[in-house]
Amino acid sequence: MLLKDAAEVINRNYMCHENSLVYDLHETGIFSGCHFWEFYDSVIVLAKEAGTHGQSMETAMKITFVYQYILKTMIYHFDDGDLFHIKAFPADYTEYLERLDDAMDAYFRGIFADETVYGLQR
Repeated sequence: MLLKDAAEVINRNYMCHENSLVYDLHETGIFSGCHFWEFYDSVIVLAKEAGTHGQSMETAMKITFVYQYILKTMIYHFDDGDLFHIKAFPADYTEYLERLDDAMDAYFRGIFADETVYGLQR
């Protein structure tokens, strides 16, 4: 994935535009594995760039906003008092959370996990 494509994916999610994980969760209530991986890959690409050229405050803010939105949406999914429930919610959601956490570590701390250690593979 090219750097400009990664930035566009982050922007689409931040703005809740179609063809993004945030749009899928917010507008359709569906967990899209395809859009999850697109977001994850984008954060990793931007993390490598940040390691070389420094972090962008704007990019960091957008990534954090999307990360928090995904986490909150998952929390609401488990709240019996909330009417919101995600369709196609992955049974192995903790594996997805682990990937998100490690992507955040890559961007903010420059720590990249070995892709082979994950239980969740594409």
